[in-house]
Amino acid sequence: MSHAKRIAFFAHERGDARVVKRIAALRDQGWEVLGFTFHRDRGKPDTGPAWDNIDLGTTFNRRYFQRLFTLAKSLLILWRHRDALGGCPLIYAINTDNAAIALFGRFLSGSRAPLVLELADIQPVMVGAGAVSRCLRAIERWVLGKSALLVTTSPGFIRNYFEPVQKFGGEIFLLENKVYPSAGLPEMEQKASPSRGGTPWVVGYFGAFRCRRSMELIQALAERLPAKVRFILRGYASGTIADDFTELLGKLPNVVFEGPYRYPEDLGEMYGAVDFNWCFDESDPSGNSAWLLPNRIYEGGCFKVPALSAAGTETGSWVVANGCGWEFPESLEENLAAFFSSVPVETWRERSVRCANLPDDSLRGERDYERLSDSLSRLGEENG
Repeated sequence: MSHAKRIAFFAHERGDARVVKRIAALRDQGWEVLGFTFHRDRGKPDTGPAWDNIDLGTTFNRRYFQRLFTLAKSLLILWRHRDALGGCPLIYAINTDNAAIALFGRFLSGSRAPLVLELADIQPVMVGAGAVSRCLRAIERWVLGKSALLVTTSPGFIRNYFEPVQKFGGEIFLLENKVYPSAGLPEMEQKASPSRGGTPWVVGYFGAFRCRRSMELIQALAERLPAKVRFILRGYASGTIADDFTELLGKLPNVVFEGPYRYPEDLGEMYGAVDFNWCFDESDPSGNSAWLLPNRIYEGGCFKVPALSAAGTETGSWVVANGCGWEFPESLEENLAAFFSSVPVETWRERSVRCANLPDDSLRGERDYERLSDSLSRLGEENG
């Protein structure tokens, strides 16, 4: 393996789906990855990383002082492994805090390796007006200034945050949350009719459940339209709704939670069983939720399932521009109830056909990772 194809990868959680996906894609592109990652103990079996990895410590949910102690220990671990880090001509970090740790490790090792920073979510505190928000933005701006390349997942983040708020004028790589790997996905035939003939319509809500309002809307619609709509949920609760998920899920017979799934192996089975793809995110409606492009829109497109989205969001604009679903203005409950009560099967079929006609490159990530690899190689060669 050439020196230029080695990369140090810093991440907050080695088992995080995005981290696993990014490292797998880099390795598929021929990169030798050395991970510097934390482990988050979530009370379930841990299979360990599939790549060479230096463990920076274990953290636990809501144990904040313990995290600070683990962070301090991680700096000592970096000192012990400074030579290994120094042997990597390129550094990739997920999120600002890990990038700051990576910069400290780079200093310890005497390395001049370029830093690639990935930021795929803008937390509400980052757009606040208070002293804490200003301080955090200043830290992030400093890290951005030390970065040779910014990787982000939606043009909405660039247009609404990185350019106007952080005044970032450096190089940006847009890496949308497309399906990867996609080569093994089953080929789905165009569905001639809805899963249950449209009575009821079957709606899939898949992935990380972090939107309280989505859960409340699903409950309200299921209770209001018991014969018209059925919801199937697969994935895991995340963020502030994790503790309340069972209560939010409720006990209505037309709201079914089928547990976690394997990515991407189970996607065909999941999307093949539903008629609509729930793509609402109202967890931060004036910020991150309005700007992001979620995994769901690409997954549903691959399997010809039309999307349901909120008007005035990056997701809604993407769905409408690609003709593969609908966007709904407020009041969401009233407009969705009217939609499920009256949408003709032929209208659903027409949107499904449009999904089937989307170009592969707009849904599948292989080409994007090839381009990212080319950009990383250029940075590594410039440093070499």
